[in-house]
Amino acid sequence: MAQLLDFTIVTYERSPGKWRAAFTPIRPPRNIIAGAVHSLVTPIDYDSEAKAKIAAEKAIKEIRSAEIR
Repeated sequence: MAQLLDFTIVTYERSPGKWRAAFTPIRPPRNIIAGAVHSLVTPIDYDSEAKAKIAAEKAIKEIRSAEIR
């Protein structure tokens, strides 16, 4: 089950005033496949670093709720 503490979140500025966040599991899954995607990036640009981080946290929570279903 995905928890916020199970992920590393990195924010970055794509261009002045345009922020995104990438998040990666701290411990990759055991069935890892070479060449597979291991991290996700927020889909849109945000006007602040804080908003990008919040968007990444929401995405992690959505992954968790999808796992529960």
